[in-house]
Amino acid sequence: MKPHLLAYLADKATTSFFNKGRFLISPLDKEDCLYFLSSGAVRGFTKIGQKKITTWIAVENNLIGRLRARETDDEVEEYIEAIEQCEVVKVSRPLLDVLYLNNFELNYISRVLGQNLYAATEERAFICRLPTAEEKYKRFVMVYPDLNGRVPLKYIAFFLGLSVETLSRVRTKIAIKDNILKVRMIHEKS
Repeated sequence: MKPHLLAYLADKATTSFFNKGRFLISPLDKEDCLYFLSSGAVRGFTKIGQKKITTWIAVENNLIGRLRARETDDEVEEYIEAIEQCEVVKVSRPLLDVLYLNNFELNYISRVLGQNLYAATEERAFICRLPTAEEKYKRFVMVYPDLNGRVPLKYIAFFLGLSVETLSRVRTKIAIKDNILKVRMIHEKS
């Protein structure tokens, strides 16, 4: 970004910190804003009854916020929860609208971020349609290698639409297969 735009944003946007377990956004929040996640990890989820359904997980250098019901006043039971200590830059929608009108550069950056969000949404939809738990987990590890081992297993399970127990069994099965394969490769070399 150009220095004058960075200076303007530094003056108008606010930096906030959220501890693990805190909500950045919940249905109680009426403020319309977006966050740029500078550091940490968050998950988006919705509730159906008492069940929390993780719909996405994001780590630093991502734009996050209430993306559904942007143009309406519809109540959406959406939550964004810090799953690690987070630092975010908060930008209100009215400020963002002014910036879009006056800064081609920000429009371009937002378009690229939007394309990335759309691609991530398509990937999540694809993973959900895979027929087996093993295929879902293998695809998750391939597409999100930085999340595996960083994000608690329960959130990965919820993200994949699996129970924690099922995901644990799948991981064990894959680990056993990998170890058998490694042993065979070592045996064949000797």
